[in-house]
Amino acid sequence: MESQEASIQGYCHRNDLELLAIFTDNGERSDTFDRPDYKALELFIKRHHPKVSYLIIASHDRFSRDFSEAFYKIKMLEQQFKLKVLAVDEAVDIDVNDPSVFTRRAFAYLLANQELLQIRKRTRDNIHYARLSGRYIGKPPFGYINAKDRNNRTVLLIDEDKAEVVRSIYRNYLAGASIQIIRQLAQQQGFDKSGNSAIQNVLNNATYAGLIKIPANGKEKERYVKGIHQPLIMESDFWLAKKRSQKPKISRSQPKELFPLRGLLQCWCGRNMTAGLSKGRRNYYPYYRCLTHNGANYNADRLHIQFETLLDAFKLTEPHNSV
Repeated sequence: MESQEASIQGYCHRNDLELLAIFTDNGERSDTFDRPDYKALELFIKRHHPKVSYLIIASHDRFSRDFSEAFYKIKMLEQQFKLKVLAVDEAVDIDVNDPSVFTRRAFAYLLANQELLQIRKRTRDNIHYARLSGRYIGKPPFGYINAKDRNNRTVLLIDEDKAEVVRSIYRNYLAGASIQIIRQLAQQQGFDKSGNSAIQNVLNNATYAGLIKIPANGKEKERYVKGIHQPLIMESDFWLAKKRSQKPKISRSQPKELFPLRGLLQCWCGRNMTAGLSKGRRNYYPYYRCLTHNGANYNADRLHIQFETLLDAFKLTEPHNSV
């Protein structure tokens, strides 16, 4: 960066040009002009354009790595502000409309564009390989923090306080609670993600099950591999949640698969018992109750176990073959 500034200062000195200001892009992407330092440059030109006759750049391949964007921006600056855009390896009196100048600049921008595409491809390949190796790439999801392993590579570690919130989200969802109720409970526990899809994003995130999602590409379908990080939930719970989210919507408070005895159980008064979810201290729990005698709730899980025990008591004798 310092050498580029020095080359611009030397160019202005050799050509007797007054240097009004120097602008640098500190680590910003060169494939777009939507960057703070470049916007500051344009704002300076707009405010001082009667005094600005030249825009001197270190090199065209550093001005932009996007071929079409670079030529569009140069043409806009030249036409709108009546200035000349020059690199330090170009003569100050160069004819920017000369076809040979266009060809040289185009070649420089094409090489820069090729380099950009190669960088992007290497980045994609490295990310793909890291995921195949079970490594999570990106900002850690809620419930995890980033740490370094022995080789100074980033790994996910469980944030136990937040991890319990994630587990609660899955428990409540698999118990049949609505997304709205789950969100309210999670926020009470410290869930700080906003947005209508925040809870659904947690339920769709395979990272919590110790998996890494490999997105589909032109050659391979979407798939999952085992991650090197510790899971927050059982993998089976993730697939159950994923399966439920893909099912057609049913009654939020009374999911049928949670209450197989609904319509079969009767109260002592003879009325069929209904089913629903009862709010506990932290979670929602399935229960059966009578609409007439609604003061008593019967734990559904306990009744299901008792019913299975009763079924096991019935032993059908095997038929004997007659001789």
